Amino acid sequence: MTEATKQVDSALVVLVDKSDASTIRQSLTTMKLIDDKLVIKEVNSAIAIPILDAERVKKLSWFDHTKHEITELNLLLKNQKYTPAEQIAKDMTLYLKQYFDSDLSGLIANLPQKWELFGDLAIIPNSVMNNSQWQDFFRSITQEQEREIWQIIAQALRVDRLARQDKIATDMMRTSQVKMLLGHSGEVEINDFGVRFWLDVTKVMFSSGNVTERHRIGNIDMSGEIIVDAFAGIGYYTLPMLVRSNAQHVYACEINPNSIQALQNGAKLNNVGKRLTILEGDNLSTMQQVYSLADRVHLGILPSSKKTWQSAINCLKPSGGKLHIHMNVEEEKIEDFVTYCSDSIAKLAKQLDREGIVSVEHVEKVKWYAPRIRHIVIDISVK
Repeated sequence: MTEATKQVDSALVVLVDKSDASTIRQSLTTMKLIDDKLVIKEVNSAIAIPILDAERVKKLSWFDHTKHEITELNLLLKNQKYTPAEQIAKDMTLYLKQYFDSDLSGLIANLPQKWELFGDLAIIPNSVMNNSQWQDFFRSITQEQEREIWQIIAQALRVDRLARQDKIATDMMRTSQVKMLLGHSGEVEINDFGVRFWLDVTKVMFSSGNVTERHRIGNIDMSGEIIVDAFAGIGYYTLPMLVRSNAQHVYACEINPNSIQALQNGAKLNNVGKRLTILEGDNLSTMQQVYSLADRVHLGILPSSKKTWQSAINCLKPSGGKLHIHMNVEEEKIEDFVTYCSDSIAKLAKQLDREGIVSVEHVEKVKWYAPRIRHIVIDISVK
């Protein structure tokens, strides 16, 4: 990384006497009130320590308004010499040398290189710090020493909480399997393009990889429309359709109680609860409650939503509507699959006494799901 020095205008600081600066700095660090991205500055006979929250600092036992002053100054940003991954490797090498005289390469090579950030919580992959050498090492140390290791990782990533991701469960509810490593709560709030989501990462999953599709769906004007979201989850598409697309009402089908709780909390955060009805249970049953009501049906499940195609058509108004069909398809077979999908929907529509007039309006390539496998969304108009 480059080491260009930048200045921050109007940084919040507390001015303290030089003789007290070291003690006060330690207090602020312990209370997590120091802004350690900024360089401490000497101002006349005082030391300016950058802080994060003036009101909390004023309540600390050492603060004396006759001796200390909170103000704003121009401060320099610290030079960033290391990436977070490099910082982890540097700090962990120093820590591990306390325990090993031998080669550390097996441990260092298995340190985090990527992670997901959710506010003050970082989730590292299951494979990280989980090889046989790490497992042997963790068995040989105390819980307090293990906590020190996770604190080193968290500090380098500038977070307070740390968790490890396991594989998503293959059950019907696609249960998240995340283990907290540092901190107790997995609850997070995410602001995604103006839409606020809430979830507990230890109970439900958040699909960061679908961000472009969430934005695309949110950009479609759905004013006055009734929507059925057949696989609502925590509201990945339900909430953007309510908040950004301005849908009149969304019927959200979901079977997982933890996802339902997250969706309810998200609806409250976005103040859209009055335009949302949650249909709890197996969607092949709950979708029957909304037959002939919808202008649009969203089928956001992978690898295939095929089992719900007939129910989705039944949900559309007699005059017709639109389907958003998510599927995993081999790259070289996408064109053939789109034709197959269109023909299948037309055939099902005719069997359900509809005209069977179908047109493909758009095919979105969302992301690579696996080598040669694309996650696609087919927008289909049905009459």
